[in-house]
Amino acid sequence: MTDEHPTRPNKNAHPRLEDLAGGVAIVTGGASGIGYALIEAAIAQGMHCVIADIETEAIRSAEDNLRAPANEAGVELLGYTVDVSSEESVVELADAVSSAFPDTPISLLCCNAGVGGGGGVLTARDIDWDFVIGVNVKGVANCVRTFVPKMLSQNANGAVVTTSSQDGICCAQGVYGVTKHACVALTEALYNEVQGALSVHVLCPNAVATNIVTSERNRPERYGGVAQGTPPSGTKPNPIAERFKAFGMAPSRCAEMVFDAIQSGEFYILAEAPDDPGYVYLEAQTRMEAILNKGLPSRPKSELLTKVFNLRIPLPDNE
Repeated sequence: MTDEHPTRPNKNAHPRLEDLAGGVAIVTGGASGIGYALIEAAIAQGMHCVIADIETEAIRSAEDNLRAPANEAGVELLGYTVDVSSEESVVELADAVSSAFPDTPISLLCCNAGVGGGGGVLTARDIDWDFVIGVNVKGVANCVRTFVPKMLSQNANGAVVTTSSQDGICCAQGVYGVTKHACVALTEALYNEVQGALSVHVLCPNAVATNIVTSERNRPERYGGVAQGTPPSGTKPNPIAERFKAFGMAPSRCAEMVFDAIQSGEFYILAEAPDDPGYVYLEAQTRMEAILNKGLPSRPKSELLTKVFNLRIPLPDNE
């Protein structure tokens, strides 16, 4: 398989984003956070968009909010409820996309859905491992195995983006960190397998203002379901979730960096937070130096993450 696109001297880049216009952008976890921002950016680039998410109500809200810009851009929206940890559910999503856009190539696949938590590797239950791996690793694999072969058969420009984390390139912490390392590895393997026919990128952001801290609210029954006593979403404040929203970087900034990377060919998108510049790079550098110099696993201190997790630090005054 060779790269036959003369406008792409860098086989992992699409210098002209307009080459992706008119195609379909499929974004999992697309109803909120980074996924929603990616949908907004894809609409602005002239792509039809599939808002794939496990939260049906959030999908409907996203559709309502995005209808006007989509109409203005002359593109269509499709909202679809999907559990990415289920291969059957992802295949059903693919069938819905094919029905809605039968003659339209898939220009962009964003495997963005993810969950936090899981606990430590010593304390997590088997069912906790299954849940976090099911979404953060198998969810990406299910989407890649379902959609990428079709993208390769299109003979059209296309890009695949996975959402990992800074935890995917630094010294790992807990089950979450293990899965995010796996997400990076999966994306590296995909890059080598497609051999330039599609561009491939992995997003590794610092703390982002999303709902990932409360992702247990969407835990499927086969993974234990929502824990008894867990308040419905939005009914009781979660202090760490509030601090992610207050201190975390804007999801729109992540989306901007993703589309910049699609143009430039950047594979590892080290999404540095404006409040903690250079930290994600430092994390990766610290880990690599430990590996190469027979060091021990460690993570450098982050001023941003300290503000997020230290409840004694007051929230910012937004007035």
